[in-house]
Amino acid sequence: MTTIALATCADLPSLVDDDASFLTALCDRGATADPVVWSDDSVEWNDFDAVVVRSIWDYYRQPAAFDDWVDTLADADCDVWNHPDMLRWNSHKFYLRDLEGRGVSTLPTEYVESGGDVDLGTIFDERGWDELIVKPAVSAGAFETKRIPRDAADDEQSWVDELVARKDVLVQAFAPDITDGEWSLVFFGGEYSHAVVKRPEAGDYRVQEKHGGSVHVETPDEGLLEQAGDVVDAVAEEVGEEPLYARVDGVERDGDFHLLEVELIEPELFFRVDSGAGDRFAETILERV
Repeated sequence: MTTIALATCADLPSLVDDDASFLTALCDRGATADPVVWSDDSVEWNDFDAVVVRSIWDYYRQPAAFDDWVDTLADADCDVWNHPDMLRWNSHKFYLRDLEGRGVSTLPTEYVESGGDVDLGTIFDERGWDELIVKPAVSAGAFETKRIPRDAADDEQSWVDELVARKDVLVQAFAPDITDGEWSLVFFGGEYSHAVVKRPEAGDYRVQEKHGGSVHVETPDEGLLEQAGDVVDAVAEEVGEEPLYARVDGVERDGDFHLLEVELIEPELFFRVDSGAGDRFAETILERV
């Protein structure tokens, strides 16, 4: 019998409710699938045939512990998805620069290493932006993220200075298109599965449901789907392995897809919007074990 650990966090020891369908699908196919807390030092990962990283939603708050855990998985005698190299690469948002180098359309971005100098007024002037977003390179769920208009540059400079003193940071052009909706396209084994559009609450830009955002089932056109697939292909070329799962997040502008994030570690996969998605994911996992 195939034994699979589904890595989660201490706050979600039984996974998120949305993952129930693929957990059931694995069990229906004769696999043993157990949620296991990633940060539990007592876990023997070698006891499993495979580890599928799922809802480790607190990893970015413990970056050193996360790095050590990924090293442990890399040395373990079991399959790990996504691959440890992919986890390391995707955990730091400077990966966007790598994908841009492979032809993926991303938002205009300043990549600032910890301890560097950032002058918001200068960035606004040189880039010609009216608004920008500042976020840590290791972050999730809009953690320590701010939307800053040009006329607030002086007031927010001290906050930015403090953030850059501690962390690598991205300074990005704000994408007003996000108020129309952010696409999330889900791929299993490189094949498109399903998609949703996430929309922020009126007056906000954050699309996460915990910030008031909403999720809508929509079907991407062929052009958008092809461009999202190109992102997954670029990931495979960059890291050297096709991801088991990928959620490609971005905005559409005049028919062009602009990548915001490609989620390869702990994305919500929106199984609830597609009755067949859990089965497709379970099949993809078991084909690789």
